[in-house]
Amino acid sequence: MTVPEAIQHPALRRYALRCLRLPLGSAVLPLALPDAGDWRRRGHWAAATERGAEPPYWVQVWPASVALARLLWRFGQLTDRRVLDLGCGLGIPGIAAARLGASVTFADREQDALHFAQWNARRMSIAAAPPATQLVDWSRDVVAGRFDLVLLADVSYRAPHHAPLRRQLEHALAEQGCIVHADPMRAESGVFLTQLKKDFATLETTRAAHFGGKRVDVRLVVAARERCDLAQWTGAIGPASRGAHGEAS
Repeated sequence: MTVPEAIQHPALRRYALRCLRLPLGSAVLPLALPDAGDWRRRGHWAAATERGAEPPYWVQVWPASVALARLLWRFGQLTDRRVLDLGCGLGIPGIAAARLGASVTFADREQDALHFAQWNARRMSIAAAPPATQLVDWSRDVVAGRFDLVLLADVSYRAPHHAPLRRQLEHALAEQGCIVHADPMRAESGVFLTQLKKDFATLETTRAAHFGGKRVDVRLVVAARERCDLAQWTGAIGPASRGAHGEAS
């Protein structure tokens, strides 16, 4: 009943909708999402993109977001954790965190992305506080609040993003908080992670994200200011963090 329910939302029903049943461990999350192919075919974004605007990446489900959501599922219950899904797009990792009991805030500059993320998370959430949103251009402004987990799903793909991301982390990451970064082995993201490792202790692994009939290798990095703060996540990252597919630094 996901799509029929979503049609009742005035912002969501402006899009052709589809239902995605996303496997996470032994669970399946039913999500109502925009039909990205239909939206692109209509060409609503074309004129702005031709003027130099970024394409509407938010309407896509990206492998890094799926891999990050599945890693969170391995973390287990996140009850009472404050989680920020920064540059959330459709908010797949944040939705998973909400289902695990976290108090989730979605931040993005696209209002419709926030509508989809919050609507799906509200249906999944088992936390006392409903999922929150912040409409913010994080490349310019700072997200309000302090968070135990900051989720970065494929947002470091351009060099101009790196300094704003570091600024967000300085303001948003709580004491003893952790960052979870995911990307499909992008060169620019590798530069960002090299910079991050100068100031943070990290655990890194590579996981294959099987999604939409494709396999994509996704680099997953958990980072904290102190090594002791990483201990709680070591089991979820697993042995690969010390083997051929990852490192502990």
